[in-house]
Amino acid sequence: MRNYHIAAAVALALGGTAATQAAHAAAATPAQCAAPAASLYVAGSSAAQPSFATALGNDLFDANGETTISATGGNGNFKAYCGFAKAGNGAGVATGAVVTVFYRAEGGSVVGALPIASNHTIKQLDLTQAGCAVAGPVVNGTSATVGTTDGWTGCVSEHAVELGVTDIEPTQFVGPNYPSAYSTSVFGSATKSQFAALAGRPLFQQVFGLFVNTSGINSGASGQAIDLTKQTAAAILEGSYTDWSSVPTASGGAVSNVSVPITLVNREAGSGTRTGTTIYFLGTNCNTPAATLSDPGPDGYATGDVLATAAATPGAITYASIDNNGKQAALSMATLDGITPTNLAATSGEYGWWFEATYQKGTITSPGGTGIYNFLTGGELQNLATAPHAVDINVISNVGTNSATVPVTASTVGGKTIYINPFTRSGNSCSIPAETN
Repeated sequence: MRNYHIAAAVALALGGTAATQAAHAAAATPAQCAAPAASLYVAGSSAAQPSFATALGNDLFDANGETTISATGGNGNFKAYCGFAKAGNGAGVATGAVVTVFYRAEGGSVVGALPIASNHTIKQLDLTQAGCAVAGPVVNGTSATVGTTDGWTGCVSEHAVELGVTDIEPTQFVGPNYPSAYSTSVFGSATKSQFAALAGRPLFQQVFGLFVNTSGINSGASGQAIDLTKQTAAAILEGSYTDWSSVPTASGGAVSNVSVPITLVNREAGSGTRTGTTIYFLGTNCNTPAATLSDPGPDGYATGDVLATAAATPGAITYASIDNNGKQAALSMATLDGITPTNLAATSGEYGWWFEATYQKGTITSPGGTGIYNFLTGGELQNLATAPHAVDINVISNVGTNSATVPVTASTVGGKTIYINPFTRSGNSCSIPAETN
């Protein structure tokens, strides 16, 4: 690995060699991605990951496109995005030079904050090992078995997190939302003051929702509509309701006319999605006293895990970012007080379950990594003109060059609508959203 870094640094310093600056007629190969002139190691939120891929593909890589390398195994949460740098890119990378951004979503927000705060390295995808410079490098292990010990094997090696991403500001990962199941010898430990020292800054907003397996409800199949009040949803999360026949709908009456047990499928403590859920519904780390999340276990250590578990369990309920809607045919996304969770509903003030993803800077040692970091966090991921086009992502007003007015400001970029939210939590997820103008 050391020789590879030295070679890549020399290539970058020379502004790219003939090998890196030559005209390319196709996308970068895995072998080229394994020896980039510039690279960055990112870890954190799975909800934010697609936005990074979109931003890189649109604005850093040239017309040859983006090569996405997704590990076989490891829940597909170890990825690399690679391409040839376009002319005039904002990362300071020579035109035609190979750029690889590694993104580990395994562990979610935990790995976007804890390893940086504790100064620990964690496993990242490694394409330099024998047999790993392929389209589907093998990573062995599952979140349930090695997620808390980082015991992944195969095409991985230890590396510092150079850019961390969390669904929520890191200071919220304390108390019942501290990642207590994660090995301290591997991930380290951190206090609230250490998390606060990360000085996380907002990237964009993410919208979340509840997902229900309605099989058996009303003696029917999956795909039924579910409408709950926020208060009723909170009571379900507290464990006050154990059967859908006892749960009232938002308009009155019972959700089910027959008995169907409720199975609550949680993410693990430290998950940004779980943290935001407990803040929004239960007031965790915000209200005194706060309600307590029912945690019957076992918890899931990845979004895909909890969705799959809920999809296989009639009557189950779980939570995830709304871009997961439709990924499991057995799950229906619930409406809250009659409002369907959408980007537009969040920006119009009708739907309040959204939080502001933040980024944290780690120690950057990869050749060209600082330039890529500055490119991504210096406006690329925040600004309306270059905003990532994802179902769950909204732009924050007064961040970068964005400004919003009421009614909601929207723009079409790349054929997709991007909304600017005129409301913000201003870096405090406990706060009531306030207008920025």
